[in-house]
Amino acid sequence: MLGGTILGGCGASDKKESGSETVSKETQTAAAEADSNFNAEGLPIVNDPETFVIAVPERSSIKSAAEKNCVIETEKATNIHIEWMEIPASGWDEKINIMFSTDSLPDAIIGDVDMARNFEQLAILDDYLDQYAPAVTEFFSTRDDYPQALLSPDGKIRSLPTGDESTQNIIDTQYWINGAWLDKLGLDMPETPEELKEVLIAFRDQDPNGNGEKDEIPFTFNSAWEWGNAIDNMMGAFGVIENSNHVFTKDNKVIFSAKEQGYYDALAYLNDLYKEGLIDKDVFTLSDDQYAARDSSGNKVGMLAGYNPDSCGTTDTSSFRVLPLLKNASGDRMVGINNVTKTGGFVISKNCKNPAALVRWYDYINSTLEQALLWGRGERGVWWDIVEKDGKEVPMFLTMDAQVLEEHGGYKTKAEYRNAESFAGVTPSLWRNEYDLELIYDDKWPRDLKLEAVKEQMEYGVVSLPAGTASLENAERRSVLSADIDTYLKKFIADSIINGIDDAKWQDHLKKLESLKVDEYTALCQEFVDSMNK
Repeated sequence: MLGGTILGGCGASDKKESGSETVSKETQTAAAEADSNFNAEGLPIVNDPETFVIAVPERSSIKSAAEKNCVIETEKATNIHIEWMEIPASGWDEKINIMFSTDSLPDAIIGDVDMARNFEQLAILDDYLDQYAPAVTEFFSTRDDYPQALLSPDGKIRSLPTGDESTQNIIDTQYWINGAWLDKLGLDMPETPEELKEVLIAFRDQDPNGNGEKDEIPFTFNSAWEWGNAIDNMMGAFGVIENSNHVFTKDNKVIFSAKEQGYYDALAYLNDLYKEGLIDKDVFTLSDDQYAARDSSGNKVGMLAGYNPDSCGTTDTSSFRVLPLLKNASGDRMVGINNVTKTGGFVISKNCKNPAALVRWYDYINSTLEQALLWGRGERGVWWDIVEKDGKEVPMFLTMDAQVLEEHGGYKTKAEYRNAESFAGVTPSLWRNEYDLELIYDDKWPRDLKLEAVKEQMEYGVVSLPAGTASLENAERRSVLSADIDTYLKKFIADSIINGIDDAKWQDHLKKLESLKVDEYTALCQEFVDSMNK
């Protein structure tokens, strides 16, 4: 593991234009062509091996980045040798911030970077992409969100997308209902808030687990809006959504959720469930670990909020089904969706001696489905394969049981295998959502109810804010205001669900929001949305 080796400065000269730092296409092209070791197309990328230093989060203590097959094979093809600066995840932010503040950056970084604050120390990539990245530019031409989501506050591309555009992540929280209990009690799947209440009453009163005790927890969740285990998407039936930004965007207009009548209605409904004993009495006090073990004793929970049905420790999840999006009185549905569009992940610093070569290296890694799988899932034939379907190559995931894991490295879990044999979710090869939507599974793979649900629900989705990088001034002011808004709303939601909400409390709430400057916060969010639509 390297401690911060830096190679020589970038060969292309910079010039000042209108107060901003740019590098002309002619200067970049001339510098690259003057380098007789560099090939503008074809392989290898450089005739004689060249070394670059790249910082990356450490994924595994079992196998280093340099030992991964994807790295070895890519070096053979390109002659680009990478010295990996592996940084433990716990120290990533501190280490990266020090590198920027001391201008001791490596050639490139794969991982989280504060673009609003640090973009000026990174290479402008627009013209390099035009000249040397045919695979990436072709991909961008097929999407409405790229390259717009990658633009720095100065309107230039200084970062490229990495990681997984996972369909499952588009909607993180699902509500999983115990289908065995529904069947035993002769109940249909609820489709409205009123029908859900009747189902939960039956779960409370009719001993669906059959042990003769009144120990059922009709409904449990763990937070107001955190990832996966939250109550936020339950508000969709009332025409609002909650999330960490506390806003949603419809027709390019930003709406602050907690000022809407639907927010009041949702809280009143949830308070009614709580008063009836239909919501876990310990919600809002459970730690993450306690929630993860809430149903570990078995068959106690009727419905839970979770990314997957095992989110609160249920050992037998085979009977759980996804609750469909609840309809309001008009038959409308609504759900909060996450941006899977990436706003970056791979950046090249101005300290890089040959940015054209690294852009070509990134383009090579993102040129085929096979490369995306190799870098993100390990070697072919273990986790994945590529098969032909309807005349097109599509990815297939293979079942990985204990025997497969033992035969391919003696790993204990799929996660351990993936982290050791690939770059997992922090890979320079983008797992495109298009790949994910075409993904098929072998005949041993269990049915993926989460994926099916997300695909069905996406059409009703409303995004909080678009993917992109705001100006530093905008981002910092929003962050300051959001801190107090977060603290207040967490308490307000919990108090309203447990103790109730009425018109007087609601008016006090609206006055509190005014004192927290939510109108200014909303205006800043709107400013960001407008900037992304220019």
